Amino acid sequence: MYDLLIARGHVIDPAAGIDGPRDVAIHGGRIAAILEPGTPADARRVVDVRGRYVVPGLIDFHVHVFPGVSHFGIDVDPSCLARGVTSVLDFGTAGGLIFDGFRKFVIDRAETRVYALLHIAGQGLISSAGTLPSLGELHDLRYCSVENVERVVASNRDVIVGIKIRCTANLAENGRNELEGLDLARQAADRVGLPLVIHSPNSSLSMEHILSRLKAGDVLTHCFHGKGCGLVDGNLKLLPAAREALQRGVLLDVGHGVASFDFRVARALLEQGVKPDFISSDIHFYNLHGPVFDLVTTMDKFLHLGLDLPDVIRRTTQFPAKFLQRESELGTLQPGAQADVTVLELQTVESRLTDSEGRTEIGTRRLEPTHVFRSGRQAGLLPRPS
Repeated sequence: MYDLLIARGHVIDPAAGIDGPRDVAIHGGRIAAILEPGTPADARRVVDVRGRYVVPGLIDFHVHVFPGVSHFGIDVDPSCLARGVTSVLDFGTAGGLIFDGFRKFVIDRAETRVYALLHIAGQGLISSAGTLPSLGELHDLRYCSVENVERVVASNRDVIVGIKIRCTANLAENGRNELEGLDLARQAADRVGLPLVIHSPNSSLSMEHILSRLKAGDVLTHCFHGKGCGLVDGNLKLLPAAREALQRGVLLDVGHGVASFDFRVARALLEQGVKPDFISSDIHFYNLHGPVFDLVTTMDKFLHLGLDLPDVIRRTTQFPAKFLQRESELGTLQPGAQADVTVLELQTVESRLTDSEGRTEIGTRRLEPTHVFRSGRQAGLLPRPS
């Protein structure tokens, strides 16, 4: 007797190599079995999802969910779980000085599963260009304590999975502190044995220098922006240093955000064979009501750009779960995994898709979550933010 049977759906689970009609059986908060259609099965509850896609619980690889402390922060459950996302990676909203609060008030309380990058700057993202005071987190490098990073990671290795730095000139005293800040972040990541994740738009450093500091398994986020210090030259051609970095195992994250996704750059790089490892929203206070809205809207943009649905699902389930080192628990519907399941309807409808530069294109397909289960328990859904 199963607790739940999600029946008559089309299962897409890239990690398990499944793309076809299946029933998903759940017991005790975990996936119990993937059944061929019509297999006799007793369940306390049966959910009929015919005509829809059943996928592992979506993972948004890039969010900011520390409301009330960071000016970027939003509430994670209504913005993520209620839009089909069962797990998220907070992208360095908290540094070591405030991480205990982030853990106590967000990670340990949210229904959404929350993991984190730790910002090299201890104060995290509590101010930046545009706030009062208008001070970026690299204004004073005394906040970038490698010893503090070691202390906080040692107490939170179950949720901290990487070290983050934003290399942008106006966040680092007009670039004066970027070089040393990046070196401190590299040193901290090496000391704690975790990947380094770098944000680069409008850095005073060259992309060649930034890529030289990344190792296999590290991440360059905002990979499709059209600003200074990007992956392409003036003709939208991939830089030779970027090609070499990808060949040695550096990973790419979309991180759409309010200012970091350009249709022209994305299309040019996809045409050159460069796909992101992670399709993510970078959802936060300043883009929740557009142009980001939610993760599925970013997924819609990659369907529009020509990726097929299984490829989009792979980059929002299997690949993020592997980075989190939880691939047997998350990002898959294989028996024994957490019963995190998202059910999606692929609607054939025209929709306006706007990038971070204000360019709008018309898509013809739109994903809409119709059911979401976190450890086998159904969560309520909300409509896309207006």
